[in-house]
Amino acid sequence: MGHYEVLGVTPDASMAEIRANYLTLARSAHPDVQSNAEERKGAEDAMRTINAAWAVLSDVDERSLYDRERMRRARSRAACPTFAESPVVEEVLRPVDDGDEPLFDERDDRPITPTRLPGWLVMAPPGLLVCGFGSVVLGSMVGISALVGVGIFSMVVAGLFFLLAPIVALGVSRRSDRRP
Repeated sequence: MGHYEVLGVTPDASMAEIRANYLTLARSAHPDVQSNAEERKGAEDAMRTINAAWAVLSDVDERSLYDRERMRRARSRAACPTFAESPVVEEVLRPVDDGDEPLFDERDDRPITPTRLPGWLVMAPPGLLVCGFGSVVLGSMVGISALVGVGIFSMVVAGLFFLLAPIVALGVSRRSDRRP
């Protein structure tokens, strides 16, 4: 049984659907809601399976890798149905890469991680750095110390923005993870 089947969603389900199904399943299958030891043991196994599926499908990178592997297996099963029908052989043997297929699916154009930073925060650091460097060089050549000072100040501000961008990205990411 695959991760999508465990969580009861289709492969094209949105993250909100996956999360909603995960929470529903986790609430019903959690071992703490079971009364006797046998039911608790079964619930622990079920919860492990549900958590494993959630761990893969909740992470954009892991889900993309999982989807690619599912597509690869579907293609290999279609090409060689006797190999795919034997689960024991499928688990033990892996087909040899003959170099005909690319190592990744070029049609998958999903971003690895979505960019959630404001545009000005993405463009300001390199822009300030280039302008500051240009000001320092031009000020040194012309002999205007004020222009050199402005250039150095601009490069220091660019460095601060370079440090600020990942902090803002982490904050935005944590805020979006908390949303239901």
